[in-house]
Amino acid sequence: MRKRLIASGGIAAGLILVLASCTNPYDPGQRTVGGALLGAGAGAAIGGAVGGGHGAALGAAIGGATGAVTGAATTPPPPPPPPSQSYYGYGPGYGYPPSGYGQPAPGYGYYPPSGYAEPSPGYGYPPGPPPRYPSY
Repeated sequence: MRKRLIASGGIAAGLILVLASCTNPYDPGQRTVGGALLGAGAGAAIGGAVGGGHGAALGAAIGGATGAVTGAATTPPPPPPPPSQSYYGYGPGYGYPPSGYGQPAPGYGYYPPSGYAEPSPGYGYPPGPPPRYPSY
């Protein structure tokens, strides 16, 4: 009996997860129905645990109404549509640059930039090992 109850509960939880992934989160109607079902289930469970049979019915009604209002009120706006794509499938600002680019401006581009000398060896640190500190 106990194994059968655990198996049916696992199957029910799996079906709930599968069906929950089939909703549109930007549709207020679907959010209202989903909130009402979740609220009714939670309210019935809490009401049944606290007040028995009549408490479960009252908890389901209150939880369903609260869940429906909350689901409809928390519906996010849909995301903006993606930018239009060019002939090659790149959006604006992506892809190959148009032909006709000239040389880079002075100071940009190839190393070493104009006006700068090669760095000195050691990058400004004195050559050799670090100084020894006295031990006490």
